[in-house]
Amino acid sequence: MKRHLLLLLLVAGCTATPVATPPDTVSRTPTTTTTVATTSPRIDTPRKLPADPCLLLTAADFDTPLSDTPQPYPNMPRSCVFREGSGAETDLIVLVVFADAYVRPADTMEMLVGDGHSAASSCVTGSGVVECTTLVAVNATESFKVIAHLRNGNPDQVASLSQGYAKSAFKRVLVTS
Repeated sequence: MKRHLLLLLLVAGCTATPVATPPDTVSRTPTTTTTVATTSPRIDTPRKLPADPCLLLTAADFDTPLSDTPQPYPNMPRSCVFREGSGAETDLIVLVVFADAYVRPADTMEMLVGDGHSAASSCVTGSGVVECTTLVAVNATESFKVIAHLRNGNPDQVASLSQGYAKSAFKRVLVTS
C-alpha cells in the first residue's frame, strides 16, 4: 500500500496543472554593496625608519644635480632637505620628514605604495608656490612625509614629484624581522 501511495503522489505531482500565483504586490528594492572605510592604515609588511632621514633619498633620485648637500631642515626635527638646481628661488625643494603613526589627513587622496602600505597625498597652492605632501605608513607607530615645494609649478606636476620621491624613499625603508 505504501508503494502505491508513493507512486500515486508522484504521478499526481507530474500530471497536476500548475497553479497560477498572483503577481507579487510587494515592491522589491535591489540590494547594494556598502563599502566601509577603515581608520587604520594598511601595512602589509611592517618596516623601520633609519636613524637619518637624509638616507631615504639620494642624488640619483633627482633629475638634475642637487645644489647643496642634503641636511637637516632648520627648526624641523627628524627632517632632511634636498635642493635640486642651482640654488635659485625657483629650484625644487624636497623635504623628508619622519612622523609618528600614520593618520590620514582630511581631504587627501589615498593610495598604496610599495608592497601595500597606505599613503595619502595632498597639495596646497599660494602666491605662485605649489607644495604637495605624500604621507606614507611605515609601521603601527611610524610614518614619513615627502614634501615637494616648487615655485611656478602646477599641482599635478608637483604631486607627481612628491609621490615619486615617496615611492623611491619607501624602497629604502628596512623590513623588520
